[in-house]
Amino acid sequence: MARQISDPGFGIKLGGTGRIVKRDGTLNVGRTGDTFHTSDFYHMLLMWSWPKYLSFTVALYVVVNAIFGTIYMVIGTHQILNATDGDWWMELSDAMFFSAQTLTTVGYGNLAPGSPLVSGIASLEALAGLFIFGIFTGISYGRFSRIKPRITFSESAVLAPHRDGLNAFMCRLVNERSSVVMDSTANLILVMQDPKEPSHNRRYYQLPLDISHISSLAMNWTLVHTITSDSPLSGLHHGDLVERNAEFLVILTAFDDTVGQQFYARYSYRPQEVIEGARFETMFETSTTGDVMVHVDRVHDTVPAIMHAVALERAPLDEGSGPL
Repeated sequence: MARQISDPGFGIKLGGTGRIVKRDGTLNVGRTGDTFHTSDFYHMLLMWSWPKYLSFTVALYVVVNAIFGTIYMVIGTHQILNATDGDWWMELSDAMFFSAQTLTTVGYGNLAPGSPLVSGIASLEALAGLFIFGIFTGISYGRFSRIKPRITFSESAVLAPHRDGLNAFMCRLVNERSSVVMDSTANLILVMQDPKEPSHNRRYYQLPLDISHISSLAMNWTLVHTITSDSPLSGLHHGDLVERNAEFLVILTAFDDTVGQQFYARYSYRPQEVIEGARFETMFETSTTGDVMVHVDRVHDTVPAIMHAVALERAPLDEGSGPL
């Protein structure tokens, strides 16, 4: 039985017609007025794109080398053994190269500290290099080890005939990786706004699924909500869903056995992304030897279907009349 639930975290007293979950699965929430804390830096480095992260790493390496190289230049490259005497450009090259050797602890054996002052600064730079490379090695490992699921949801949901003379709201998902995904749980939430309320508060309804939990996501999974008499969708028109700014939120929680981590995936459907009188095309086939082949690229494919009699008394969904 479908029931109205309290705010799951997306807000109730919000107007507007924007969707809650974007098509890429991210939440449609911007932020302003927040302050930066040093603890946010680690999180920021984990979330940056790889080009941005690598560019920042190279830039930091160059800046640190430039700082210590300048210090060696000010002290004088004559205090660095085997440094070349010449114009400022040659001295800067030796200072920068000596700094790079010290920072990375490479030490080719050519350039070396020639005074206690240079030895002290080189020791500090070597210590800074250990910290910097240790930190960025850990961050790089964290970026590689952080799971990024490749759960693909069907681009459209469907209203299709189901069982016992009833229709159902359906959407489909599949794991694009060959990794083993276990203990998958799905939630389907319907969000609507009451146009009669001045504040247009959001109302959330937990839509029961025929199957809300599976042990293994080895194939595709079609989420099915049967539209019974007590379903919030019962008796609603397509125009009603548009007027009420309806949105179907799909939230998946699962465990990736390959990396040993739990992950989450989100998606949403608006009324214009729901196809009436269609069903999903079969994604898998069985060979003569009994082997099962899943066609991942068919996750979005639909074929026409004849709706049950309860829906045949109305005009097509896109004409905005008749109950769902």
